[in-house]
Amino acid sequence: MGEVHNASYYAKCMVGGILSCGLTHAAVTPIDIIKCRSQAEPKKYTGLVQGFSVYKGEYGVKGLRIGWMPTLIGYSFQGFGKF
Repeated sequence: MGEVHNASYYAKCMVGGILSCGLTHAAVTPIDIIKCRSQAEPKKYTGLVQGFSVYKGEYGVKGLRIGWMPTLIGYSFQGFGKF
């Protein structure tokens, strides 16, 4: 019987882990920004939808990109190791 899991199998698992962990966590970073702001300033950020409106008014749409790159890199490494 041949090898059940060869190097190609493990390489595919690692790429799958990078994509599934890194991309999904980076995609929800804007939600995390609003959640953290609402915890820090509950009177100003009273809900998720309202929080996005307030944040967009203060920082613009570009402000929602804060933190996505470190999140992408960190969780990609995690997915690489886990999968």
